[in-house]
Amino acid sequence: MALVLEEQRRAEAESPALERARGMLQPRFAEERFPWPQVVGYAVSVVLTLAALGLVVRRALPAQALLPVLLVLAAGQAALQLGVFMHVRESRGPAWHLLPLALVFVIAFGLVGMSLWIMAFKWGAA
Repeated sequence: MALVLEEQRRAEAESPALERARGMLQPRFAEERFPWPQVVGYAVSVVLTLAALGLVVRRALPAQALLPVLLVLAAGQAALQLGVFMHVRESRGPAWHLLPLALVFVIAFGLVGMSLWIMAFKWGAA
């Protein structure tokens, strides 16, 4: 009997946390609307990709001018992907996900920088 009462007390103490967890895991089909932000984000992403492809295939700009334009298009597309599909701007509570995201950028820029360094200065080394 004492064990049953103890379990009931424990269940009542955990009840708000469990209810919140259950509420987060329940499907919310009635609340959800059509995902227009994702559809528009996908369309803009396709347009940015086709713009970059068109610039390269048609050789619309000289190589020195093409690279900065492609980098701006890529940065815009990366920001769009992070904002719309990775939900970086939709955070409840502290922005704990920004620290791992910063680490991803440090690693990515480090890898790209080291690759460029090797391609620029060590290509002829035996």
